[in-house]
Amino acid sequence: MKTFMGLATAALIATLGSQAMAEGDATKGAMIFKRCATCHTVEKGGAIKQGPNLHDLFGRKAGTQAAYVGKYSDAMKQSGVVWSEDTLDKYLADPKGFVPKNKMIFVGVKKPDERANVIAYLKEATK
Repeated sequence: MKTFMGLATAALIATLGSQAMAEGDATKGAMIFKRCATCHTVEKGGAIKQGPNLHDLFGRKAGTQAAYVGKYSDAMKQSGVVWSEDTLDKYLADPKGFVPKNKMIFVGVKKPDERANVIAYLKEATK
């Protein structure tokens, strides 16, 4: 019984977590993304700045954006990460913890609701 309750609780937490992420506010996310826009663009054919352009981000393997390929850290190229809502949430929460030795100097977005909003914005803006 104890194991079943533990599994049920874990399933509920996972469901609530994915619902919270799905409910991010893209408009609020656009405002938060302004912190990121110093280094990243989102539109197709957008400029390469300090960081890679994020167009077509979802489903892309980390370290493979063609115009930025020679500038990625070895850590990012070798991470095996494929960008999704979940991997972005973890990365944005703690970039150096999620991909140690990556070269992004941003400390992350610590508030879960702000990360959900940025991810909602990126889902719209990077299509």
